[in-house]
Amino acid sequence: MKKFATALLLTVLIASAGFAQSPPTLRIVTESPGLPSDLFYGDIKVKPLRLRPGTNQVITIADYDFFIQQQYIDFLRRFPEPEGLDFYVNILNGCATTDVECIKFTRGALSANFFRSPEFQRKGSYVMYLYMVSLGQRPATPTEVNDPTKIDRPHYAEFMADLQTISVSNDDPVLTEQKKVALTNAWMQRAEIKAKYDALSNSAFVQALLNTAGVTNPNQAQLVNELNAGTKTRAQVLRTIVESPQVDEKFYKQAFVTMEYFGYLRRDPEVCVGSPNPAQCGYIFHNERFKLTADKDFLENTIVRGFIESPEYTNRF
Repeated sequence: MKKFATALLLTVLIASAGFAQSPPTLRIVTESPGLPSDLFYGDIKVKPLRLRPGTNQVITIADYDFFIQQQYIDFLRRFPEPEGLDFYVNILNGCATTDVECIKFTRGALSANFFRSPEFQRKGSYVMYLYMVSLGQRPATPTEVNDPTKIDRPHYAEFMADLQTISVSNDDPVLTEQKKVALTNAWMQRAEIKAKYDALSNSAFVQALLNTAGVTNPNQAQLVNELNAGTKTRAQVLRTIVESPQVDEKFYKQAFVTMEYFGYLRRDPEVCVGSPNPAQCGYIFHNERFKLTADKDFLENTIVRGFIESPEYTNRF
């Protein structure tokens, strides 16, 4: 603790030298209760000095256990269970310490698996698809960049806030289900949702959701009938569409790329509207790469490596 305090004080003193007036104050930013917070000196993020307990050994994102723990935090919004941490660390230990390519490939593959995991799909993908189905979608191709119907949602801050409402510390499926029901019910009471859908008939409501998502659903008539009969609420119908295979097929790639920005870089993707070369804008660029190969897993692992090996990611820690 003393070493951490000394390192923190040195960082603050160096930062304050750049201010001619009164120095800014320290502030702690907690994104998710129970998970690590960030410390800021004004607008400057102060990086903590992490040491192995009882040693002077510095912990970095290159360390297998810290890297895996960070995947749990960034994607599942919880700390790892001991057996899960050991499982992933043991896979990384399968690479020789001198085999740099093996280490990089395995890190990318393991990290991509957190997005593909059933736990993330139950939580993160659900929140992502709620926005895409009911409010709009991110532009996925260069020709869509200036299309006003392609709304850049969700944004990082709102996604994280909604994800937190259905995140639990131990992936309890019963509690997760209760939280998802509560989120979906509350979702239908949000002002922008009420303004868009409240005045619609049941038939028009279902059609509007499908139009917004840009998908068809073979059970559309049944959903309308269930609404008319009162056997399903509008929140339940919304959830049925959000969790449908048609929506997953339509938005999986977009959600994957969006989550790379959210999970690794903790920010929105670059704004592509008005870009002189939208095809090279980060978000569009990564989406277009899915057209380059039929090997989705290989491409996803490659995209992940681009993020986790980037200076922006490594400089977070």
